[in-house]
Order: sequence, then structure tokens, then C-alpha cells
Amino acid sequence: MASEQQAAEAYAFRQLVKHLQMRKDVQNIDLMILSGFCRNCLSKWYHAGLHIFNPAVSYEEACEHVYGMPYAEWKKTHQAKASEEQLRRFEETKELHAKHEKLISKPALLSDVCCTPVAQTPLMQTQHLPLLKQPDQRVGLTVGILTVSDRAAAGIYSDLSGPEVRQALEAFSTGLGAASWDLTISRSCTVADDSAQICAVLREWSDSSMTAAACNLVLTTGGTGLSPRDVTPEATLAVVDRVVPGIPELLLREAVKVEPLAALSRAAAGVRGRTLIVNLPGRPAAVKQNLSVLLPLLGFALLELQD
Repeated sequence: MASEQQAAEAYAFRQLVKHLQMRKDVQNIDLMILSGFCRNCLSKWYHAGLHIFNPAVSYEEACEHVYGMPYAEWKKTHQAKASEEQLRRFEETKELHAKHEKLISKPALLSDVCCTPVAQTPLMQTQHLPLLKQPDQRVGLTVGILTVSDRAAAGIYSDLSGPEVRQALEAFSTGLGAASWDLTISRSCTVADDSAQICAVLREWSDSSMTAAACNLVLTTGGTGLSPRDVTPEATLAVVDRVVPGIPELLLREAVKVEPLAALSRAAAGVRGRTLIVNLPGRPAAVKQNLSVLLPLLGFALLELQD
């Protein structure tokens, strides 16, 4: 039944593309105003689908499939200059326009009037993996974000990775996780690359007290490399009751597809009581990439910890 449904959906997509190729007189801006999507939206969705199986396929190739010709040629031949009325209506309907997560391999849009990209979200980077349907039941995430960095702790530079973790969590909770996640980011702090400090925070956040409930998820960022000062994995393993090796293995497998130096990571993950602790890298870009793989798994992991 699933294969029949997929075939029917593919047929519907082909018919839509065929119709739009025939109606070259219909402008993208009018499609955006009336329906919230346009040919460029279809190109992005098609590119995202292709990216699962063949990341080498370019956005330009996806556009050519949808437009029936190179996009630059279509634009030169068929795209008319937008009127003031069209631009006004485009702005008025902007909240209804399709939004697209940014693919690592996709360049900036060639169109000057089109759908809205979602700035810096990690979602589509997960498309190396099969799309994971989120749990049917609600799951509460009470999260602590721990940044481990000598220089950030000393105030030499601002912490960029901790805010990256927060932004990714909040974006997922209002996107793919909206139907299942109840997100609360209850704690965050920065400590030096010191095992005793890291252990103390991990214990405090994962153990309930009279004044504060425990987090059920703690994400650390930084201190996972080969430097003698990188001790986050050791501190994590010192406090957890059980290791969860599959998480860092999966994050590493996907990360090296983007950045070969990710192979130098020693990140760990484990469970203390009913708290899942996961190490993330220190660089914001690497944090974003890791979270693109991790976030879809968290609801399932935390539901298991509730049982």
C-alpha cells in the first residue's frame, strides 16, 4: 500500500510540474500570492528529495527539471517584471509563503521574488537519513545547555555554541517537533575545560533537589577534541550510569560526510538516572550539523526514559 501511495504522490507531482511547464504565462509571484508556493518551491522540495539518495545533484539541475529548461533561460524568456500591485500583495501574503530549510549544498536562490528561506536551520541536513516520523504522544523536554570552554568561561570571547544549541532546539520544537515536543530550556551556563567543574554541573542538573527539578536532557558543547584540555567526554563518562554509544556513532558517521576532521571527535553520550547527556562539538557549524541528526531522535529517547 505504501508503494502505491508513493507512486500516486509521484504521479501528482509530475502532473503539477507538467501543468506549470505548459503555463509559462503564470508568474512565480502570482503563484506565491495565491497559493504560497511557486516553481522555485517545487525545485527546492524536489532537490531535497533527491538529496536523500544523491547529495551531488545540484539545485540548478532540480530547477531545470521543474522548469523544463535552465532557470536562467526561463527567467530571461518568460519572467515579467513585477508590478507595484503584485509586490504589494506579495508582501501582504508573506506570512503564508512556503518556508524552506537551507541545504548545505544549495546556493542562494537565483530568483529575486520567491519563497522565504528559513535562516540557518539544520533540518534539511538530516536528509542523509530516512525521515523519522515524530512520536504520536507528547514528550516534555527539560533541557540544560552546558558550554565547556576556557576562553568563553574567562570572558575572552562570547559563547556562540550555546546559543546555537538553544536556537536549534527552539526551531525544531516549533517545526517538526511541534506536535510532540513540550520544550523548556531550564538551565544554561559556561564552565572551563575542567573535569571537576563539568562533573559538578552534570550531577546538579541531572539529580533532583528540593529547589529544582532535574533536566531530562543535558547537551554539552565543547571539549570533545584531542587537546589535553579537552576532558568533556571523560567527565561525562564519570557521571553516567549507562553509556549510549549509538548516539555519538551516528553523529560521527553523518558529520564526516560534511567535515572529515569530525573523525577526531571523542564525544560521548549516556544516561544518568532519567537524564540523557549528549556531548556536542565546540564549533557552532559543527553543533548545527550534529543537531540536525540528533534532534529527530530525542523525543523517542526521552519517552523511553520515562517508562
